Amino acid sequence: MQEAKELKNRIDTFLNNRKYKEAFDELESQFSEFSEKEKDDLYLLAEIAGSYINLGSEAYKREAVIKGLKLFNDNKEVLKKYIREDSIDYCLGNGYHALYKISIHNNTEFFPKPDAVREYLFDAKQAYLKSFKKLDLKNLDQYSIQVLTNLGNNLNHSGRIVEALQLFDTVLKFNPNFPQALVSKADGLLYMLRAANTEITISLFLEVYNLFTKALKNPIHLDVIKNTVESGLQKSKEFLQANNFDFKKIGEEKELNKLEYQKHSKETKYYLDNFLNLSEYGLYCKCNGAKIDNLVIGYPGLITNDKKIIHLEMLHNRIKSEFSLSRSLYFDYLFKENNDNVHYEDLSFDIHNGVKHEKLRTSFRLCFGILDKIAEGICYLFDLDVGVNENIYFESFWHHYKEKSNRWEKINSFKNIHLTALFSIACDLNKKNGEFGFYKVWRNKIEHGIFSITESNDSKLSLISDKKFSAHTSKEVFELKTKHLLQLTRSAIFSYVFCAREEMIIKNEKARR
Repeated sequence: MQEAKELKNRIDTFLNNRKYKEAFDELESQFSEFSEKEKDDLYLLAEIAGSYINLGSEAYKREAVIKGLKLFNDNKEVLKKYIREDSIDYCLGNGYHALYKISIHNNTEFFPKPDAVREYLFDAKQAYLKSFKKLDLKNLDQYSIQVLTNLGNNLNHSGRIVEALQLFDTVLKFNPNFPQALVSKADGLLYMLRAANTEITISLFLEVYNLFTKALKNPIHLDVIKNTVESGLQKSKEFLQANNFDFKKIGEEKELNKLEYQKHSKETKYYLDNFLNLSEYGLYCKCNGAKIDNLVIGYPGLITNDKKIIHLEMLHNRIKSEFSLSRSLYFDYLFKENNDNVHYEDLSFDIHNGVKHEKLRTSFRLCFGILDKIAEGICYLFDLDVGVNENIYFESFWHHYKEKSNRWEKINSFKNIHLTALFSIACDLNKKNGEFGFYKVWRNKIEHGIFSITESNDSKLSLISDKKFSAHTSKEVFELKTKHLLQLTRSAIFSYVFCAREEMIIKNEKARR
């Protein structure tokens, strides 16, 4: 282990001084010696592999990344006896993300359509999510916040802006000075302005200004990141100055926002704190402006009689209404008492029944109905052919069930990053290979079979599980997974709105030409 630490220090020094050739030569020498002497120091092997990836990512050296990935993939089974498997998955995520970054470097024509990001970017996401699933989000540490930050950056590349901001906020709540999250959140907010046509507000630019200012207090070794911070800081400063903002009152503004937040109801504060609100303003501020969930497809000044936009806004109202019910049921489950005078037969399995836990199950189940409505909206927005007897499910509708359909090709003919975001979320929920595909399995058991919420995950509970009939999980796990599914659904709602808004803007621009 000592040899691994010494190698890490040497490579970090090379990278900090941008001596990429020296770093690569050092790794080549170390790996050659490791192989020739048949060393069994697996910590050293993991450090060599991880350093290859870090070097390749920073220097845009594909050869180094490939070497690192091969070492991890070839030795994963033996490595995980000594190193946490989620740590290996995190390194693999870094490797695949580096390959994606290198593949699009200097390619000015590249646009991340769904088909274009299915390889390296989604491979990275899958690896990061494997690591994410093993994190204890209630007890973060330096390693876990790095996983969350890198996952957030990855999701941003596929347009999942809202989830990325959520991850950065989670990191900054644990460590308000974590430089990567400070830069990523500020840059993410500016990206949201460009990509989602959100309202330009003083509060947004003040948040960007504060984040970049705090980030600059840390040493920044990479010129590209330093340039991002300095240019972003200058842009936000110029906007605030143009709007006569008094920089001497930054402290007062923060205190005022805190006071306004404290006046919110307990329920509103819970939704804001747990990323369950549907307000664009609430993505960066919790003051009075975030009190109402006023997310809409339209934007200030829009006047339209376009039947399609009106229909999509009607659908959005239904989606918001059902999401409001779903999260309200979850909130009631957590905080409200329920009187239930029904007798349930005691089968000695510590199974939770009754109104309280039906609220939790129903909250989970409703999310899939919302997601399926989003899928219907996407089919309508982009005029995708739908079979007479075809059922449209969010996680699987992207490829038509008939081979002759050109649905996938048509989806990939549009340059809309939010369509890519929705496809990315759908992939996570796909039963075949999605990291959260088991959510749909649970939903089907809740809807059509028996899904039991138990006090624990004791092994003896296997007696109540039958793949054809029932499934179960512990109360603690199901609470966390329901909240996560609500957050995923919220992200999909934002992406649906941004997607429709983008198409509306494109259509209006074409009409004016």
